[in-house]
Amino acid sequence: MKRREKRDKRRDRRKKGRKRDRILLGLILLSALLIILLLCLLFGSYFGKKQPAPPLQEPPKEEPAEEEKPPEEPIEEAPKEEEPKEEEKEEEAEEKEYPQPEYDFQTEEVTVKIPGLSRAYTLAWVSDLHLIADHEAGDVKEEFIETVKERYETLSITKDGVHGEELWPEIVKFLNIGKFDAVILGGDLMDYYSSVNMEAFLKEYRKIEAKTLYIRADHDYGFWYGGEELPETLTHELHKQIDGDDPEEKYLDFGEFMVIGVNGSTKDMLPEQKRILQELYDEGKPVIAVTHVPYWSEVDGSLEELSMAVRGKIYYWGGGDYVPNEVTQSYLDNIYREDTQVKQVLAGHLHAKWDGMLTQETPQHIFSPAYEGVIGVVHVVPA
Repeated sequence: MKRREKRDKRRDRRKKGRKRDRILLGLILLSALLIILLLCLLFGSYFGKKQPAPPLQEPPKEEPAEEEKPPEEPIEEAPKEEEPKEEEKEEEAEEKEYPQPEYDFQTEEVTVKIPGLSRAYTLAWVSDLHLIADHEAGDVKEEFIETVKERYETLSITKDGVHGEELWPEIVKFLNIGKFDAVILGGDLMDYYSSVNMEAFLKEYRKIEAKTLYIRADHDYGFWYGGEELPETLTHELHKQIDGDDPEEKYLDFGEFMVIGVNGSTKDMLPEQKRILQELYDEGKPVIAVTHVPYWSEVDGSLEELSMAVRGKIYYWGGGDYVPNEVTQSYLDNIYREDTQVKQVLAGHLHAKWDGMLTQETPQHIFSPAYEGVIGVVHVVPA
């Protein structure tokens, strides 16, 4: 009995041992399976990834064979245009067309003979227009407006009724179509200084094509109808807007001769003005002397007769209100000496034409006023 019990106990222990062994083996196998499964999952995720396919390479394109280009011809640079010569510029100026004046001007012709000239020259002269453009009080004071209107109707007007402000544009047209070598404005172009007169004068003056010498006189600078608000010293400054009004530039040099002008000739010269003019004379060239106020004649009494008839007094240098002081006389000696280089004196101021001799050597021409519709033409020719 006891033996059977012992045997049964041993059998039970063996059963329990085998059962334990089977459980343990099962656990080992299960663990192995789990490990294998885990490894499979790891390797599967690695090898299962798709590697990016390499980019497809397009077959190389066959470039078309280059066509043979003809050899390039060298590009020739256009020849540079040469600057026109002075002669060509003068020809172009001659070809330019200008508007014709509607007014029928009279011309006053003067011929000046100078030995040794290489060619002839033609100059124009305009003086004593006495332009008036003020028609109401402004720069002109109210108490003077009637005086100005009277001068407008009796002085600044042609015999056929054309006023100076209407005539001035016509004069400029005449000067341009004449194609003169130079233009001399001999003073009293304006009847008095005012901003209105200056504007009317300057508008047309700027259209003159020829080189111009403008010598002023008392009417160009005078501000008589505006009171004392604008002194003459200031009008001199205002005249600079026209051409600079430089006292050292009152001449024209043509190389073969000179035109020398006296500015402000209604008054005696200042020493500085005399010095400037004398330096021009000292160059020794033949001279055409231009002045607003004429000079006395030592050999022809008809000038005095004309002056008394037209003006009622001596209206030129050498008598009346125009007795020269020492400085002015020293300048006039250039004209009156026997060996003078002055070939002609040109003047205005008298408001009447006179042509005669100052001395046996020196002629003088006094031009008619421009307000009569007269323009001077001076022919400078070889002797």
